[in-house]
Amino acid sequence: MSRPLVVLDCEKAALEGAPHLLELAAVRVEGGEVQETFEELVCPPVPIEPEATDIHGITEDDVRNADPAFAVLGRFRRFVGGDWMAAHNAGADASILGFEHARAALEPPPGPILCSLRLAVEFLPEAPDHKLPTLAQHLELEDAGSHRALADAVICWKVLEACIERLGGSGSLPDLLARSRNPVTIPSSLPDPARMSPRLRPLEPAIAAGAQVRLLYGEDGEVPVPLSVLPLFLFKRHKKSYLEAECLQSGLLKTYRLDRVRKVLDG
Repeated sequence: MSRPLVVLDCEKAALEGAPHLLELAAVRVEGGEVQETFEELVCPPVPIEPEATDIHGITEDDVRNADPAFAVLGRFRRFVGGDWMAAHNAGADASILGFEHARAALEPPPGPILCSLRLAVEFLPEAPDHKLPTLAQHLELEDAGSHRALADAVICWKVLEACIERLGGSGSLPDLLARSRNPVTIPSSLPDPARMSPRLRPLEPAIAAGAQVRLLYGEDGEVPVPLSVLPLFLFKRHKKSYLEAECLQSGLLKTYRLDRVRKVLDG
């Protein structure tokens, strides 16, 4: 490859819903060698689902003393600098990082993210499938059974190297990017803004001021329930708009559908 490339991987706290970063790792590759590594756990504001732990093995005890996402993202931004990036199924990692940058109101790294999954489909068609563990076994790579972020970032890099070999060893990053088809970026993967009816507009200044509010919340046909919350983040996902807020009764971060918020009251 003709320039440095940061190959990254993310693990998240839950398999469904708006993603919360749990681990972020990357390797900077130049001249066919790993020059630097980045590896940090994140303490998420939501519980780690057992189904997610079954995949990556990360538990609540592992992240108890880890930094929150905004601190890790700041260090990652400095690590990436102006380099291009790569990931396996790049859209999924870009979505995780897009959500976390939006929550923290941080400027994300601007560079494109090559997708080793798309490249593997083209250049490794004989593989049984193109999931990262399958490709690791197909290419007889070490750490083939691992699902931690740094090990997966290294495997992703080696998959890219295998694809470059199929190109005759002459693949430049612009050529690989073109062959990735529709490359993603973190800025293009930021969540869409929530659709806000006039009755919900008080949520925006409350978020800006860090102010508590009370919601009248419930589905149509139900008696709405008063909820005291600290609103934190508004977003749209899968055509629905949501509010992430700390429930002041439980102390937990919860997600509320905006179409079920009947009214916003002062705290």
